[in-house]
Amino acid sequence: MLSLTSFDHQRLIFHAARQTLRKAEMARLALHGWLNQHDAELEKWKAKKADEIGISVSELEQELLANAQCQEVMKKEDDKLDGATNPVDSNSCTPSKSVNDQAET
Repeated sequence: MLSLTSFDHQRLIFHAARQTLRKAEMARLALHGWLNQHDAELEKWKAKKADEIGISVSELEQELLANAQCQEVMKKEDDKLDGATNPVDSNSCTPSKSVNDQAET
């Protein structure tokens, strides 16, 4: 049988998790709406940047996706607290300078 404090603690964790899911869903819906409204601008920007770099739009999208994934890996590595070895070599995640430099402008 659970003690009252243990039950309250579990209940608080459950409600916090539920609130987090609600906030994440609200953010997802807001972002989805924004992307739908600005789709033409994003496509125009991608075409312009791909042309400036001299690659196709699909190659630019692939490089941007790879860059985002590498940033996520590096962020997780920085946030890691347990000291266990990471199976992903962070040195293999070297962002493409052409895309990074162009994306900042």
